[in-house]
Amino acid sequence: MRYDISVIDKRIDGMRIRIKQFIIILLLALICSVTFYVIQLFYTSSINNRSSLIYEQSLVASINQYEYLPSLIAEDDVLRQVIIDPNTNYLNASEKLKFIAKRSGAEVVYLMDKSGTVKATSNHDEISGGFLYHNYSFRPYFNRALAENSRQFYYAKGATTGIPGFFISSPILHNNQTIGVAVVKLNLSHWEEKWANSAENIAVADENGIVILSSIEPWRYRSIGDPTKTTLDKINLQQQFIGSEHTNLYSKSVNFSFSQNNHKTFWLVDKKLYLVSSLNVSETGWNLYYLVNHSSIVNDALIIFIVISILLFLAQLNINNKKHIAESKNKNRILQEKRQEELQTMMDNIHIGVILFSKSGELISTNEYAKHLLCIDNNANPKSNTLHINQLIDITDPDFDSILLQDIASPAYHETTTNTPKPIPVMFAISKVNTLEKQVYLMTIVNISRRKMAENQLIEINSELENIIENRTKELQSTQKKLNQKNKAIALGNMAATIVHELSQPLTAMKSSIAAIDAKMKNSDWNGANESASRLAPLNEKMHNVIKLLKFFSYQDNEAHINIDLIETINRTLDTFKDVFKEKGISLTINNDYSNILISANPLKIDLILSNIIQNAIDVLEKTKNPLLTITTSCSKGSVLLSIEDNAGGIDNSVKEKMFNPYFTTKKVGKGLGLGLAITYEIVQEYGGSIEVENITKETQTGNKDEQRGAQFTISLPLVDNKESTHSHNIATPL
Repeated sequence: MRYDISVIDKRIDGMRIRIKQFIIILLLALICSVTFYVIQLFYTSSINNRSSLIYEQSLVASINQYEYLPSLIAEDDVLRQVIIDPNTNYLNASEKLKFIAKRSGAEVVYLMDKSGTVKATSNHDEISGGFLYHNYSFRPYFNRALAENSRQFYYAKGATTGIPGFFISSPILHNNQTIGVAVVKLNLSHWEEKWANSAENIAVADENGIVILSSIEPWRYRSIGDPTKTTLDKINLQQQFIGSEHTNLYSKSVNFSFSQNNHKTFWLVDKKLYLVSSLNVSETGWNLYYLVNHSSIVNDALIIFIVISILLFLAQLNINNKKHIAESKNKNRILQEKRQEELQTMMDNIHIGVILFSKSGELISTNEYAKHLLCIDNNANPKSNTLHINQLIDITDPDFDSILLQDIASPAYHETTTNTPKPIPVMFAISKVNTLEKQVYLMTIVNISRRKMAENQLIEINSELENIIENRTKELQSTQKKLNQKNKAIALGNMAATIVHELSQPLTAMKSSIAAIDAKMKNSDWNGANESASRLAPLNEKMHNVIKLLKFFSYQDNEAHINIDLIETINRTLDTFKDVFKEKGISLTINNDYSNILISANPLKIDLILSNIIQNAIDVLEKTKNPLLTITTSCSKGSVLLSIEDNAGGIDNSVKEKMFNPYFTTKKVGKGLGLGLAITYEIVQEYGGSIEVENITKETQTGNKDEQRGAQFTISLPLVDNKESTHSHNIATPL
């Protein structure tokens, strides 16, 4: 196989350009997505800071509403009496503490003496006695309150209950001496429940960096960073988190500094990367951390990358498409100009006058022979002089208009004379020519002076001869003339009728396909144009085969029958009518349960059978509302049954009796000569089959039977015998 090197080079260059465009598009999309990522990072960080502040203020507000309570308890004389006098019964003080705890919402309220022993508590009535007489001198909130003589905050697991809580303590004074400590224990679990329900990632760490509150349960009691041995010993000594391990919350921490005052911190927690914002919780020494999953930011940036890439690809495709259309138009224009030049060269070299003119009759161009015949000045410009065709030949406007209105697919010749100083008899024909820009007309004109002279001479000779033998041959000439005319009419009629009938169907299909292509060209809509154009070649082949078949139709069919697939033949025939169905709005329904059905026949004759019946159905469906054509195939007892039905109202009984007779037709003059069904009948009989027609009526959803009345043609043809078939093991293969 030989390849054109220049074509390969062009394809390589085109591929390189497309690769460069692809890389540029990806780079632009990457730049946009990275920019969006940075903006989203700053925006998310700003939102995180505001959210952290909201959670911090909410937590501080919750703590502050209990901040006064220990000091208030420490000032109560009744409660202090339990500490002052060891012999005082604890019950009254404990009941009062129980009342205070219930009204304030605190979990437990209790009093400790200077040794750290609980002397009265709100949970004294529990089975285990609650905190009563337990010693918590090891707790920092007790030691610091005594040592610093001030209010203290502390978070730990309960040494007795194991329930974590937040402790607020205040010293109890008597005569300016510290005699004990009042403690309020708060349960902050409801905050963790709220945080968990909000689906946000929040963690609060105490002054030792241990997570004490979190919206995610597995994070609790883990450390922010690696705790020192001193810190761990301190926690164990205070029994702050009994039975808990303090592993590092994050496996890696990364800090980015975009500017001097702008820092971003990332934590890798449980194999997930988070953007972290931190805030100090006032008066407690705690830190609140607000974490956002980094993947959500990356996913948004990835979506932006994909969307921008798609938009840029579409924009590039649109630009390439417009460029391709412009190049195609320019190529077509150059091709058209080249064709016009070639046509003009050909026109100038033939000895027949050729004239191009517009629909209004204005002259466009002529060849040299026409200029000489019509005495047109070679130096004159027809476009500037706007010559009209009736200025060149003797033809009036009404006659000219009537000629243009005629069907000039097969142009007829007309005779007239030129409008030259010495008139010349001429014969002309007009054909319609479709160009890319407009519709023009082509006139061929021939000088018939010699023929006219010979005709005149012949007329004179005939006149003399007729005068001599007029009396003796008058009757013979009359009889012979009538006989010849009749024979010619019969022969011409039979041949013309057959050709017209058998070629009209493919010509109609070609006309529909050409019209569809022309419409797509005018609208610059190429969708489906190749499909319409591809049907022209098979139609041309069909016309050639029809002419060949008609030439030998009167003789015995000596062509060997071959095994053909009836389903494939039906589909091929229907394909030639596709544009006609679309133009006339006919709905097509095909009922077939077989992939192939083999019969022995001439494929062209089977196509003639189908085309004749389908064309008749199309003709009767023209005035039918919601026209429908249904084709059904089935196999039974060695034969295939092909049914073609319409909903055009059925056929009269008087017509059914004669419809297979030659030259019988119900169509208007010029629409048909009654040969189609006669030919169809002969072909079916030749192949040992049968054809029947009947009226059918189907009920619709409305129950109106008349709405679905129509005609049904049923054709029976023998299937290929298994013993004779060498191409397939199955005569009819189900789908």
